[in-house]
Amino acid sequence: MSCHYPASFDNETREILVHRAAADRAAAGNDDSWELLTALLHEFGHYIDLVLRSDLAEKNPDGTSTIAPDAEGDEGAKFAYNIAFFDFCNSSSTPYASYRSPTFNGGLKVDYHAVQQAIQKSQNEDAQRNEGKNGNIEFFGAGMGEHNQERPTSSFGHQSIEHALFEASIHFQDKNIIKQIYFGNWLRDYSQLLDPSIVRKPEAPRNFPAAFSRQELTELVDIFAEVEFVKSPEQKNVFKVTPSMLGVYRPVEHIDNPTNNSTNASDPHTIDKDFQPRASIEYTSIDPQKSMKRYIDSSAAYMSSEINKALTAGPGPEGYRHFGAALHVLEDYFAHSNFVELSLRKVGHVHVLPWTSSAPGKHSLPVVTGMFDSDDVIASTAGTIADILFKVEWKFKPTEPGERTKADRIILILLRAHSDPRVLKAYEYFLGGRDWLAEKPAFKYIEAIPFYTVGLISNIYNFIYSTLLHLVGNSVDDQQIVRAGDPNTNGSTNPTHSQLAKDHDNHPFHTLAAELAKEAVKKVGSAVAAHWWKGDATADPALIARGFLVHPFDTNWQDKLVADWAKRHPQEVKRGESATEWEALEKAYKKEILDSINSAKKTNQESWDYINKNFTVLFNEKNQIKK
Repeated sequence: MSCHYPASFDNETREILVHRAAADRAAAGNDDSWELLTALLHEFGHYIDLVLRSDLAEKNPDGTSTIAPDAEGDEGAKFAYNIAFFDFCNSSSTPYASYRSPTFNGGLKVDYHAVQQAIQKSQNEDAQRNEGKNGNIEFFGAGMGEHNQERPTSSFGHQSIEHALFEASIHFQDKNIIKQIYFGNWLRDYSQLLDPSIVRKPEAPRNFPAAFSRQELTELVDIFAEVEFVKSPEQKNVFKVTPSMLGVYRPVEHIDNPTNNSTNASDPHTIDKDFQPRASIEYTSIDPQKSMKRYIDSSAAYMSSEINKALTAGPGPEGYRHFGAALHVLEDYFAHSNFVELSLRKVGHVHVLPWTSSAPGKHSLPVVTGMFDSDDVIASTAGTIADILFKVEWKFKPTEPGERTKADRIILILLRAHSDPRVLKAYEYFLGGRDWLAEKPAFKYIEAIPFYTVGLISNIYNFIYSTLLHLVGNSVDDQQIVRAGDPNTNGSTNPTHSQLAKDHDNHPFHTLAAELAKEAVKKVGSAVAAHWWKGDATADPALIARGFLVHPFDTNWQDKLVADWAKRHPQEVKRGESATEWEALEKAYKKEILDSINSAKKTNQESWDYINKNFTVLFNEKNQIKK
């Protein structure tokens, strides 16, 4: 059945709709069966919520329910998460559905004990907080799967890629292929970490945390790639991140406006030759023939180049990676430009704010994308660093001799960037002592590590956390936001990135941007699949992709999609007419980041509480660590 992958619940018909690809994958092997079971539990949770609120709740005089029609957050994720703690059959193999198709007729089963942790992980706090909903349909949102963590472009990006490509070709229903394509997309996201504002020149002195070398930042991203993608030793090489593969932040790869209004900014090209040179006024101006920013042509050319590289490499890790990089640009066009806003105005919603002033040219209102002012850069880079650090397990636990946890490796990378080499040597000495202790069966009784070493390590941990948390905290401080003005009224065609970005679920046009991106990805994906697996070169995938990066008044493919979406979402359209809406979104996003910081602080505190509590037993020394 055609629906949101892998399943959805229709509140009007009270039906759970299962995507055929999800059922086929569950029938093909137990490894994928857990995904469908989780989906069914999730959607059944929506059904229970509907019955409780609509059928069983007390009624108002007019017959309506006395309670809200929908729960706060995602009740389906909450139900699935809690139900996963129970094993109803007390058996390792649990049947949960019957399925009949042209290629399968029988029961679907799952190894329940093995899959409990996977269900609890996929339906965790993030999934429960962020509801996936489109009209009467409720479905899996952020949190389902390995990579759908709450991040600027992956919130809709990963889901739209996966859903659209599933429908584009049967070959894209292979989860390993999808994973490798998404890796190429993910790399473009994380190349933004290597921003000129925090990358130091190769010859510049070490000065963590003010700046990092390109190699150090690449190594951090490589560790995060392990967390996100590597589930078995043989996958390590497939998802290995190298400097050439990751690159650096280049606006052209994200359709970002490269305008830099800072009077003190140096040419990024002088820091590293891979950075784009400082943009000229001509490059960032409006092309009157197209009523679009000129730099969008450069992004279209980059996207086309990546597609052609993918076609040349063929289906495999290299080809998938280049294809994912191209899709990143394609999706960013809908998430980071005002294409959506202008499309809504085109179909009659003329009060939707365009986030640009008029400019001479073919159309009165041009297509523009956001520029990264100083605050956007800080928020982007600091948030990414925090995401890398906080996603790694930091809780204290015994280790094997010679073992280096991801937290150890991150600290070693950061301390190599420190100006004082003695700090790195001290930590290496600590790790050596820990290795020696780990070889001793009764190590907790041995006076092996001098107190000054332990005390120094505590200071290192606190130093790293306090500086990075401070960096992230500053990026979302109210005083950091310097208003660039309102481009709807001040004559400017240069909105900021945060004024246009629709990456987050709380943006009124988030789901519309996702729908349009999905349609574009599906069309391009079908053409790429035809080239790769059928040898059909009649369609040009690069040309098809470029056809989407045009002014909405010069194309009609999106009109019905936009009009239908607007009819289903009148409140969201109304929100898009408000100049104060952006400020509310900023406030909500800042709260989200601060919540994640506080969560990281809590985890860090738990680690220190453990060490402080067990210090005497571990080191046979009086605890003198200052918290």
